[in-house]
Amino acid sequence: MKAETSQELRGLVREVLKEAMANRAAPKQGAETIRIGSDADLQAFVARISSPGVIESVRAGKLRFTLGHTAPAPTGSGDILEGVISEQRISALAGKGAVILGPTAVLTPLARDRARKLGLKIERRR
Repeated sequence: MKAETSQELRGLVREVLKEAMANRAAPKQGAETIRIGSDADLQAFVARISSPGVIESVRAGKLRFTLGHTAPAPTGSGDILEGVISEQRISALAGKGAVILGPTAVLTPLARDRARKLGLKIERRR
């Protein structure tokens, strides 16, 4: 596959994912408890508040966040990833041995291919 075609395909996949994330159900009104115990938790929170529906709800005062007690970070092969897991996020985990996906994590096809190339084992937590 030509590099130009590959880049176009990646761009299309990013657009589809962006649209899919924007079309998710609007957040419930009130307070949402968040737990940030790792870099992956922080990244998932940033991804959550970056979606258009959530931004509008926060700005309108319909949604607020409270910090919950945080369990210790998982030990072993790495943190539990949440949200949309892109090829770039997988590339950043090179050498970790395993990628642990949370119950709501979505692994893009390009990310799955990158994980295979890097020899990363993919595990899903329920």
